[in-house]
Amino acid sequence: MLITQGGRFAGYGFYLLKGKPVFTWNLVDLERIKWTGADVLSPGKQTLEFDFKYDGLGMATLAYGSPSGIGRGGTGVLTVDGKVVATQQMPKSLPLTLQWDENLDVGSDTGSTVDDQDYQVPFAFDGKINKITLAIDRPQLTPADIATLEAAQRNNKTSE
Repeated sequence: MLITQGGRFAGYGFYLLKGKPVFTWNLVDLERIKWTGADVLSPGKQTLEFDFKYDGLGMATLAYGSPSGIGRGGTGVLTVDGKVVATQQMPKSLPLTLQWDENLDVGSDTGSTVDDQDYQVPFAFDGKINKITLAIDRPQLTPADIATLEAAQRNNKTSE
């Protein structure tokens, strides 16, 4: 395990499985979406990245009485040393938050697994992790998005 947050009932894991990089999203134990590199990593220093571009407008839509920006899908890209090794669309996501009863772990998994078929805890990484960076790029509403949401909010109030 490189990094994980969540477990059996929701969350993600970024790990090596038989030497191949894997990123797994567990969508509340109903579905698991996986990005897996085809090749076994060679020994030595590697840079692994998972980038997810969300398709929705984000939580800011809730301020306008609309849940339309949450739970949307997006595209995940897994790279090794800057080379794309897996790209996949995820049709939906968890709307607001991950589980409350699991940890954010680096180097092993101290909770439950995101996928029992792939590994069992603690699934400790036996290499050296030099750096892990989590960057969250939250969607920003444009003025046009705000105008659309405000119009919909007005229309909902007049139809009540």
